[in-house]
Amino acid sequence: MSHMNRPGESLTSSDVRDHNLGLVLASLEKVGSASRTELAEATGLVRGAVTALVAELIELGLVRTSSVASQLVEATPAPRVGAGRPQEKLELDGSRLALLGLQFTSDRIHLHVVDLAGRSLLRRDLAFRAPYGDPGALVTTLVEQIEEAYAAAIVGSPTIIQWVFAVPAPVLTSTGVIPIAIDFGWRDVDFAALISDRIEVPRLGIRVVNDANAATYGEFNSLWRNPNTAGVTDVIYLKSDIGIGGGAIVAGSVLLGANGFAFEPGHVSVVPDGVECECGRRGCLVTVAGPERIVSLAGLDTYAAANGLEAALQEVVRRFRASESTAVAAIGEALKWLRLVLENLVMLFEPQYIVLGGYLAELVDEFSEFPVPMSAASLGALGALDGAILQARHSLLSSPGPLRAA
Repeated sequence: MSHMNRPGESLTSSDVRDHNLGLVLASLEKVGSASRTELAEATGLVRGAVTALVAELIELGLVRTSSVASQLVEATPAPRVGAGRPQEKLELDGSRLALLGLQFTSDRIHLHVVDLAGRSLLRRDLAFRAPYGDPGALVTTLVEQIEEAYAAAIVGSPTIIQWVFAVPAPVLTSTGVIPIAIDFGWRDVDFAALISDRIEVPRLGIRVVNDANAATYGEFNSLWRNPNTAGVTDVIYLKSDIGIGGGAIVAGSVLLGANGFAFEPGHVSVVPDGVECECGRRGCLVTVAGPERIVSLAGLDTYAAANGLEAALQEVVRRFRASESTAVAAIGEALKWLRLVLENLVMLFEPQYIVLGGYLAELVDEFSEFPVPMSAASLGALGALDGAILQARHSLLSSPGPLRAA
């Protein structure tokens, strides 16, 4: 989103131009390819202004002549406007610049490099169990992964201008600090600072986001690209992999709250006199329906210790499908509490759609009678990583001023 209406600030010509450049880029991101005339209609700008903006974006390497249109021009001449030349189709380029994203869980690290048009350039996946309490070992391994990604680059590869971290913890929006990461035993961790102390960061720095909010954004974008759900504006996303997390889209935007801590469904109290949660409250949803609880109820603690939590959850679901009694009882217990929380969230937020992620994606059929349409997450286990990169891309494309010197 561009910032044309900041209270108390006067607009400069540079602000207006940045806003208009963002309108053009956002239109191309949405439709894929368009002529200058179509862009003028989509943005509300006059065609002459669009022509000048497109020229600047081409020079910046952010827009190019559509490759698809170029391949089809012989068979299907481009449409003409009046007696002028055929209308040239344009598309996002972005091949000169890239973003590097990292997502980590309790036992895995995922890396993805994407250019500014969204084309995937590199993916890496590493098994790694982060020690509890000290982020140092994890930071060291993340830095090594970044260095290896850079080393894998070939001549002509785009310049990486920003790193994006999707972290399984709340993130203070004003500073990027992680106040608490229950599953890692962290408090007041400035993750970006720890990384930048070890390695030189790119020109646009490091962006740290909550993984559930990032996944929510990614899933919402997927819904918008699906003709059957393109009009939704209010969505709830609920996932369980490390703990229970989620996010809410309200009137088209991710709900963050005053500090970025809004919508923590795993810490909604469902049993007032229940067991104490690591967050300090009692009877939180995660204590009765969290992944560790389900694995334990299914008798798979030893399996999880040997193979990791993610594999153990998959095994619980497999045994549930096979109607093994302990797994059926464990999943049934979780579903009881999850339904209760979802019913309350529906009353609070009135969503048009619900998306389930993590191991819950395998259980969508168990909610067939639920009053709100529901589906499994479309982005899978890497939804947070790809959603975080998508957020960063959209932020830069909608307000591309920082890209001029990139």
